Amino acid sequence: MSDRASRQAPRPSQLRADKRRAILDAAARTFMRDGFGLAGVDRIVEESGVSKRTLYAHFPSKEALFGAIIHEYCDVILTPLRQADLGDRDPRETLIALGRTFWDVLLSPEGLSLYRVVVAEAGRFPDLGRVFYESGHEPAARLLTAYIQAQVDDGVFRDVDSRRAAEGFFGLVRGYVHERALFHLTTEVDPDALEASLRFAADVFLHGLRRRDAEDHPSPHPAGT
Repeated sequence: MSDRASRQAPRPSQLRADKRRAILDAAARTFMRDGFGLAGVDRIVEESGVSKRTLYAHFPSKEALFGAIIHEYCDVILTPLRQADLGDRDPRETLIALGRTFWDVLLSPEGLSLYRVVVAEAGRFPDLGRVFYESGHEPAARLLTAYIQAQVDDGVFRDVDSRRAAEGFFGLVRGYVHERALFHLTTEVDPDALEASLRFAADVFLHGLRRRDAEDHPSPHPAGT
């Protein structure tokens, strides 16, 4: 083989990565369109352009394949949450900003589609629900839990169960807007109404968490600093 041909020939590792990518893309389309239970491996093989043997060499089962898709989707759509700045800002504005990012994740087409499929199949395939929860909900909860605990340690928030408080905030933010979107009852969300809901959720949340003597313990990170 000439040097030029050698340079142009794809490496085995690249071929393997390309085939894995083709399988994941085809499987994602199939699962989101047909649901996990009805999605056939033969259809995934046909759409990916690989053999069934190649598919099973990468993923030992349909469950493992869907689990890989959940991990990948959650990793992509949760990137803004992981990169959210929860640092030196007023707690109210921090929570509102986090709520906006949370909504971007929840109401994205990928987020809604994945949520629908997992909820529909979790009863028959509970491991899928566990993977989805651990890949999506859990990282977001840990992020906010750490922030709340830092505020408790700084004397801004009263002493609370920070994990329970984090879950409560996300519950307030989600409200009924997410359900209406999941059930196809609405296709568009009024940005002004959403912003008002986020501010209301932050105000209710902070009313319960701020120290009763908050006036004597101002935030060490006031707004605008």
